[in-house]
Amino acid sequence: MSVFLNSEKQNVDFSSPTLDRIKKSAKADGSSLQVAVDNYLANPSTASRLTIADEPDGPVSTPNSSIDLLTAGELEDIEAMAAEDGLSLEEGINRYAWQAEFVAVADELEALYPDTFSGAEKLDTSAWFAFKGAAPAKALELASSLPVPVEVVSNRQYSEAELARVMEIIAREWEKKNGVRSFSTAYEIRSGGITVDVEYDDAATASRLSAGEADGTPETAGDPRFPVTVNVSAGSGLIQQDNYIRGGGGLSGCTAGFNLKYISTDTKRLGTAGHCTTGTTSKYSNHSSAGGSTTVDVVWSSQGSWGDLGYTNHGTKTPTRTFYHDWNKTRYADNRSTMPTVGTSVCHFGTTSGKRCSTVKYRDVTISSLKHMVLTNSNVSAGGDSGGPWYHGGTAVGIHTGIVSKGGAVRSVFTPAYLFQNRGYDVWQR
Repeated sequence: MSVFLNSEKQNVDFSSPTLDRIKKSAKADGSSLQVAVDNYLANPSTASRLTIADEPDGPVSTPNSSIDLLTAGELEDIEAMAAEDGLSLEEGINRYAWQAEFVAVADELEALYPDTFSGAEKLDTSAWFAFKGAAPAKALELASSLPVPVEVVSNRQYSEAELARVMEIIAREWEKKNGVRSFSTAYEIRSGGITVDVEYDDAATASRLSAGEADGTPETAGDPRFPVTVNVSAGSGLIQQDNYIRGGGGLSGCTAGFNLKYISTDTKRLGTAGHCTTGTTSKYSNHSSAGGSTTVDVVWSSQGSWGDLGYTNHGTKTPTRTFYHDWNKTRYADNRSTMPTVGTSVCHFGTTSGKRCSTVKYRDVTISSLKHMVLTNSNVSAGGDSGGPWYHGGTAVGIHTGIVSKGGAVRSVFTPAYLFQNRGYDVWQR
């Protein structure tokens, strides 16, 4: 059973007092909205008055300004997402500017109703939430606060937590199978279907099992609510993107992620991917606008139940709360997300791809030994991007791992940044 809210908001037209004035000014001047927005954000008179506390690690390239509730960092990322999607900036704003409100509602509902919450998904111009059993009145109240049409589904057969647990049981079954080179599991929130993409050690086994023989199907945990689909191919294994490209922003062939701070002390570390920290040392290099490099010592590396994470010390350099969100462009990390929600937009920076953006397709994915991974809707990464930051505005989202074939497409893969907490660290924030 579905309840449809905000049906009068079929045509999303995200507006705010300041943005509306900028739109009118751009139209009167015959200029594009993107030029008008960039000029507004770059104008010193519109930026907040800065103190040392505002920029504790020095100035950054993203202006400390906003257009009502949209920060300059969020607007820069919306511009990048719009370019990826072939949209105008105005179309991009209408599609992505309400994301923070959606994520806040999704996170609150998952926290309030962990046993009955069945998932959330952000669509281009609407939102979707679901519950096992009747949707709580509080859920309808929160969902109706969004500036887009919303569908709230009741009486689903399962919660997202149950779906994730069954997927984990299936993943453990595949870990036990002989002859499996690599595999990945992921679930579809709406259908409850679980897919397993598997690569076998030898071509003969792959050919035989791809023809549909029974032993290509894993245990299903005895639960008919969650149909399992097995895809056998030679290209389903994880390709870690560490092709040893040296250069600005590099970390010995990878990319540095966010700086970390130990939660209970003042210890700082440089976070990156676990497969980028399997040696004893790495070389870190700044972008060309800053210059300089240093040798850093690997402190910890892990590829497993906490995803693909690692960290180093800082060598001879001083850690900061800033990160490169594009070539020679810096931004402060002001927040750190939880597990990203399906349909939300995310951007990343890598020393090969530069800045690229996509949307979240699957969350809490298992890829062989790697747990709790996130897959994007498309592949927006390349070799050398591993370890780099995934973010939205000033919110740290994840650490890049590589690419994987899933659901008929090659997708970028990252580890949620909140998993650093398993080691007592978190993204160092302003």
